[in-house]
Amino acid sequence: MSNIYKHFYTLFIKEKEKLDRRISQRQDASPAPAFQTPLAVGAALLGLGVSSLLLGASEPKQKLEDHPMCGITTGGRAECYFDCEVFASIDASTSSQIVTNLECLNDCFVSQNIRKRQQTKHCVNSLISDVLEDGICYFANFTAPGCLDDNFNPLPSCPSSYEGIFKISRDCTEDDSLNFCGIIQGTCSPETEELLRKTECVQEVFEQPGFILNTIQQLIQFSCSSTTSDIYTNLQQKANGFPPSAPCDPDYVYEYPDTTDIPENLDYPDYSNGVRRGSNRTTNRLSPAQSVLQFPEFTIITQLNYENTRHRYPWVCSLRSTGSSPEHLCAVTLLSVPPKPTVVVGAAHCTYICKNDNEKAIPVCCCAPNEVESCVDDKTKCGDNPKVFEMTGDDVEILCGEWETGDTPMVLSGEKYNVLLPIKEIVRHPNFNTTQGAGPIGGSDIAIFKVDDISIQKKASSLRLNPICLPTKQKQTAGKQTGIHTGWSKPPPFHFVEDQAAGYLPLYRDFFKQWHYKMDIDTCRDPLLNGLFGGFLDFPSDSYYPPATVCAKDFSRQSCFSTGDSGSPLMVREKTRPMRFYAEGILSFVKGCDVFTFGGIDDDGKLWQLNQQSENPSTYTKLSCFLPWVAKQYGLEYTTSDDTDPACFESQGNPPDEEEICRITPSNLVDFIVGEVECILPFYYGGTKYDECVLFDESGFVYPIFRCPTRGSTEKIDGINSYPTTALTEGLCPDDSSDPASDLNPNIQDCDPLARRAPFSQCKNNCPGVRAFGIIGGGAALAFLGATAGIQFLAPAAAGLGAVGVAGFGGNAVAEMMCVTPYCRDRAGACCLIQPTPNNFLACPDICPV
Repeated sequence: MSNIYKHFYTLFIKEKEKLDRRISQRQDASPAPAFQTPLAVGAALLGLGVSSLLLGASEPKQKLEDHPMCGITTGGRAECYFDCEVFASIDASTSSQIVTNLECLNDCFVSQNIRKRQQTKHCVNSLISDVLEDGICYFANFTAPGCLDDNFNPLPSCPSSYEGIFKISRDCTEDDSLNFCGIIQGTCSPETEELLRKTECVQEVFEQPGFILNTIQQLIQFSCSSTTSDIYTNLQQKANGFPPSAPCDPDYVYEYPDTTDIPENLDYPDYSNGVRRGSNRTTNRLSPAQSVLQFPEFTIITQLNYENTRHRYPWVCSLRSTGSSPEHLCAVTLLSVPPKPTVVVGAAHCTYICKNDNEKAIPVCCCAPNEVESCVDDKTKCGDNPKVFEMTGDDVEILCGEWETGDTPMVLSGEKYNVLLPIKEIVRHPNFNTTQGAGPIGGSDIAIFKVDDISIQKKASSLRLNPICLPTKQKQTAGKQTGIHTGWSKPPPFHFVEDQAAGYLPLYRDFFKQWHYKMDIDTCRDPLLNGLFGGFLDFPSDSYYPPATVCAKDFSRQSCFSTGDSGSPLMVREKTRPMRFYAEGILSFVKGCDVFTFGGIDDDGKLWQLNQQSENPSTYTKLSCFLPWVAKQYGLEYTTSDDTDPACFESQGNPPDEEEICRITPSNLVDFIVGEVECILPFYYGGTKYDECVLFDESGFVYPIFRCPTRGSTEKIDGINSYPTTALTEGLCPDDSSDPASDLNPNIQDCDPLARRAPFSQCKNNCPGVRAFGIIGGGAALAFLGATAGIQFLAPAAAGLGAVGVAGFGGNAVAEMMCVTPYCRDRAGACCLIQPTPNNFLACPDICPV
């Protein structure tokens, strides 16, 4: 008997040492949660040795590993500008984002004549060729330090705008008369000038995304004669709602193209009841179409080829509601397909739903009390006692092959296949924290979906339903990291578009279509630069980002992800297999945009604009940190030769500090003049008091910017500034127009339109109320605003060994710290390893050895 116990104890020690090595290498550990709580480590350790002793070797587990066809796209194409690099000067001398490697734009412009096998150049290709060969004309950058003399004249040593970006020419001829009109003869060839003046060229240039349009306009302004640049400058002024300037050459008359207005009676679906399923309030990253400009002569619409994303990324599927009219909620991602288990991952915060007493799904605004976007008092919409529930397979399903969400049938959308995967079980990471103030900001925002995959058991290959590749360090490229984000936004309510941006009505179906973005991957941190005006911020915030996250920004900074985008993958091309993508992360949260305007910009109702800009990063759950946990949920084994990534255990920034001063980030010209002033809190808006920054809504549409007032109001409630709801979109008149710091007076309506001021500005990330909101299709924040007390059916926050992870500790240290098996406490309460007794029994000693 003694020998048996000795053998058992030896085996016990070996198993413990093996476990220590495994966990100390963190091969089967999850990251430390943002707010760590003790976890119970299972006492099944002893069984490891017994089972191997008595039962012999078990069958090897299947592995979670790369599928042979992983990460290979199956349709569509990359955007022509995905290989472009963009830059914006911190002194705003580049106007906005510009493309620096101009050759990348040549693929974006193809001459119709070339298509007909003729050799005529496209106007933009001809412009790029001239600039690459001869550069742009020298113009002094007045914003450069030490550039001006005492009389404010540029010094000869003054650097040129775009110095170091483009080749600079000092051979241009400029107008030196009192009516200075710019360039008389620049670096543009006569052929280029002629091509750029053609109406089809002008229209095509203005149909480009903003950063490409800005690049071309800057090249024309600094390279071509004023006769040519006037055409583009004046049209841009008209697009901004301003009258055109007088031309430098009055003898040159530009002939605008024929009228191509959007048809007034275009046949589009009836969405009069709201967004397909109703009028749920939403925040939105909208269709990337940036402008719809209806001039008397012609109409210009930002052109985007949505077909480029159709079936391109087969591993990205839609998590949608069940029922007769399903609604997209979030994206989910395939990591494995048959013959191995179908592995699907998504964001944990996407797996909660707002329901009433009858357990009927209701709009998210019903579960957002004390918020501007709350609709809890609408009993018709919310019913009684709305609460947040954990989703089940009765509430949601997964659809792969989706391209255009909503009710549009495949025959109209052009989708080749749709595969429905019913959900059998949703498992949320045990460290995902649903208490108030936590949610996505608490980290571990990941869940897995066990599905009924009978429909693809024998079809995954024929459907080309490729999963994405798994992330490893060996796949990363050196230097600057970029990736692709793809997913769906939830459209704004139809009545909002009808009322505020009627020019977008014929494009309404585009809001339902998948799109993709090139992303710059970087450290998670709050903005250091003013994304709108350039320059470093004087008071940058440093708010908190949890461990095991990775951040990225749209490389053009001209989008802001929001409702419906949660769970969307951040995909990166492999180093040695660049035709394949691996999943770097899945979208967890954002902290709001810098600028978001959507609606008319003129009094005639002919010019509409969607302007989205953000230096705030989008935050993704770092997938590599959670693969051991994901594999375990499916009974799979996951092994990797990678060393532990410190990012899995290290947070960024600082937790909220009530002592910090809440300031704004300038987001309009007046803000830029007054600077990063303090927010005025508390305040009343529409008769309701708010003590913190808020998201405002209009007609059921929530603007994804946290704002606070910076100008006082003559209207007070209990001595506190009060603002009407009209102040958000119309602005308010100053009480004293001669005083730039005057309070605003809601009772004055007849001031000059240019004198009206926006009372609200963008809050910095450290301000009270600014939160990391998860952005599911039903709305923002959901369970983590204060309604969390009503969460039903929450799983216990305990985990097996595969879910334990404490920075700097191996498995042995974790067990000792918590004093659980194989450790115990002696009579004095000291903790030590279980010891063999003189009779060869295992027991806790009376006194732990020192």
